[in-house]
Amino acid sequence: MTNYFDFYGLPVKFNLNEKELKAKYFTLLKSNHPDFFVNDPEKYKESLLNSSLNNEAYKCLSHFMSRANHILSLSGLALEDKLPSDFLMEMMDINEALDDLQHEPDSIRLQLLIDDISGINNALDIELKELAEISDSYNSLAEMPLKKVKENLLKHKYILRLRETLANIAPL
Repeated sequence: MTNYFDFYGLPVKFNLNEKELKAKYFTLLKSNHPDFFVNDPEKYKESLLNSSLNNEAYKCLSHFMSRANHILSLSGLALEDKLPSDFLMEMMDINEALDDLQHEPDSIRLQLLIDDISGINNALDIELKELAEISDSYNSLAEMPLKKVKENLLKHKYILRLRETLANIAPL
């Protein structure tokens, strides 16, 4: 796996200097543009690969969630584990309410459910921000609380699916 932080010469951090990242992206974009190497097939091919990697790296690092997933990948943690049982128990009530709404629409209950899910999402956002700040204070991946970050991202993913389901419920 390519380490996009190394590619740009940046430290592995959740909260990056966005201006610095963008500047590095544009510098590499200009210096590796394939149009500069049309007369040299070998350099042209290399510039295409570098341009593609530059675009891929920038796309990943310029968004907080994809950057967080990249950091987890670098540490060998993948988002394929199970969610904690206490969280799933909490979500069981929400899923039951969601199921009820799909069978018996009710605008008041729908709004209450939307508010509940938004509240959970906001709490997860606050927790993730705190975990990112703590992680950024360390100099190595091994020191960072990445298992907690991973758990938070799994919960975010679950909430996103709930929100998508809610969005598909016909407005009343």
